[in-house]
Amino acid sequence: MVSENFKWEDLDKDGLTFLLENRKEVFKSYQRMVNTLGTHLDEKTRQLIMLAIQVITPSPDAIKIIIPKTVRAGATPDEIIDTLILTIPVVGLSTVLKMLPFVLKELENQKDLYHNLNSQTKL
Repeated sequence: MVSENFKWEDLDKDGLTFLLENRKEVFKSYQRMVNTLGTHLDEKTRQLIMLAIQVITPSPDAIKIIIPKTVRAGATPDEIIDTLILTIPVVGLSTVLKMLPFVLKELENQKDLYHNLNSQTKL
């Protein structure tokens, strides 16, 4: 029996979209938990480690979330790419090569954020 809250069109959505639309409390709880991890690390290091973990999974949708966080934390494009490269011994070259276009595309999408952060630090 299908519950009254379930909609068949939800099957066409990615998991993140489904959770945000239908089970927002699950995603919020997850975010709170993640934000309490690694508190002895500076934010840039935390976000670069989170990026490496996302490459291990590998999830293009997660890359869209983590790259802006790494940029806001102060990571340069070279540091982000180096983080990806450092995962090669664990995930293999083929996985990194598969994820690299998603990372590069997201870095391209973050050009304005880089520009804004750079202009704020010069003030």
